[in-house]
Amino acid sequence: MGNRRMDDSQMDIAGMEPAAAAGSWPSALAVTADPAVDAALAAARVVPELPTTEHLAVYSALHDSLLAQLNADLSEER
Repeated sequence: MGNRRMDDSQMDIAGMEPAAAAGSWPSALAVTADPAVDAALAAARVVPELPTTEHLAVYSALHDSLLAQLNADLSEER
């Protein structure tokens, strides 16, 4: 399982420029009813311009931010 080879279709995608490889990246992000969640999701806007080696850091930060929002004590916000 460790060393998998790419087939021809995967090689074609791998050789594309980042914008072309991104394909159907949404041009606009969904808006939620929570401004803190919207702010966390805004970080995903930069992903298409980043090298794939940096995607994990963005997604990890996004996950941590969303998790913090889920764990926030709502009584403290009032």
